[in-house]
Amino acid sequence: MSALTGTWTLTRFALRRDRVRLAVWTVALAGTTAASIPALDDTFTSQEERQARAQLIETPTGVVFGGPGYGVDDYTLSRMLVNELTMSLLLALAVMSVLHVVRHTRAEEESGRTELLRAGVVGSAAQTTAALLTLSLVNLVVGGLVTAAMTAYGLSVADSAAYGLGVALAGITFGAIASVCAQVSEHARSASGLAFLAVGVLYMVRVVGDIEERGGTPLSWFSPFAWVQQTRPFVDLRWEPLALYGVVVLVLLAVSHVLAGRRDVGAGLVASRPGRPQAGRLLSGPLTLHLHQQRGAILAWTVAVFAFAYAFGTLASQVREMLDGNPDLAAILGDAGDDVINGFLAMIGVYVVMAASAYGALSVLRAHTEEGAGRAELVLSTAVGRAQWLGAALVVAALASVLITVVGGLGLGLGASVALVEADWTWRTVGSVLAQLPAALTFGALAALLYGTAPRLLPLLWQWFAYSLVATMLGGLFHFSERVMDLSAFEILPRPPVDEFDPARFLLYLGAVLLAGSVALLGFRGRDLVSN
Repeated sequence: MSALTGTWTLTRFALRRDRVRLAVWTVALAGTTAASIPALDDTFTSQEERQARAQLIETPTGVVFGGPGYGVDDYTLSRMLVNELTMSLLLALAVMSVLHVVRHTRAEEESGRTELLRAGVVGSAAQTTAALLTLSLVNLVVGGLVTAAMTAYGLSVADSAAYGLGVALAGITFGAIASVCAQVSEHARSASGLAFLAVGVLYMVRVVGDIEERGGTPLSWFSPFAWVQQTRPFVDLRWEPLALYGVVVLVLLAVSHVLAGRRDVGAGLVASRPGRPQAGRLLSGPLTLHLHQQRGAILAWTVAVFAFAYAFGTLASQVREMLDGNPDLAAILGDAGDDVINGFLAMIGVYVVMAASAYGALSVLRAHTEEGAGRAELVLSTAVGRAQWLGAALVVAALASVLITVVGGLGLGLGASVALVEADWTWRTVGSVLAQLPAALTFGALAALLYGTAPRLLPLLWQWFAYSLVATMLGGLFHFSERVMDLSAFEILPRPPVDEFDPARFLLYLGAVLLAGSVALLGFRGRDLVSN
């Protein structure tokens, strides 16, 4: 039997199983691009307005979230689209690709279903290959729709095709990275975390390379985030950088298959340490049990956010140098130029809060996983009450969110202090992110509320989270109305030191979070447990 036996059957099964999920991703990503073209065209109607926008794209924040800024000297609609939408599109594709590959590889092994499949006529490489084939198909469809949307609006066919193909190949590359990470850990969560860490590092490599010099430096070429824009569509089209995607994907696939052949089904290359035969005194209650189960994830998230924030904090000196060396940019910013460093750090602080809120939700949802696996029922059959068990999970999630927020703010401030040689930036930045603390706790509290009262509505949690991300990240780009922006969880509170701290709004928001947690405990006590 070949190692690829059963690949086609598993591919068709994966497409049928995820038809709704993948369709939503495809429509959302392609629809965002299609909607962005007329939005940008209607917002910036004259060449003068576009050139003013180009000056803002050359700011450090513009480079971080946009790219190297090719074609800003003559900022047309097509160049504006590439510079201002690419990174958001690639990050979304990275999330989709990682989750899809891990879901159909490591998660299947962890659940035991892979062992059942492998007992039949299924080759050892069939699942991984099927996952990557389905992912490649979806990414190519997204890239094709992006190309179609651009050409339909009258943009160059060749440049649009190169851009769409680059976007698709980037998504496939992120999936190939996830396939390697899935061989390392025994657990799907750890595999996803490792893959997202790799994506974050690659994004940071691109940022550092692009921000050091206009148009990017050789360092930028070590990141797949850069290769799409290195084709320079609508500026000076060249197809050669896209070949790097093919080379990297083939190498990662080969590595993934080699690693898969060196381990047992269900095991990871990094073996889990065996637990103690008897629990220690610290595991005498549900609080310490939840904390013990998540200690590795909390540590990994905290270290990753600290490293991310510190790295961006060190860019503060280049923000200042960019302003000092660009009188035109300083003139455009006007009085706001004096606070550009504050604005830059405040924006990165929001990303720290986003990470803390995401982990808070994931932490609470571990309780949902425990219930579905039947383990919660075993624990609650002892002298542990429902409110005590879920309350402990909620406390651990809240503490983890606070820890990530504080450590992330500390890393951001330390990076800025080192770069600017001004120690007061550390505490100023920590205070800035703490002013956003209720937002960091929001999604953990909402996850508990929905889990405790109506678990079937849990998808609404991620829909609001995605909306909040899009509104906060792209609201300024597409000039969302104030009413639309206010619906984002990350836009409710002001952002010191750019904005003035509002104690009343802070306490009101925090009170709403505490109320949601209290209702969750009451609701969980009154509903039936469900196990798969």
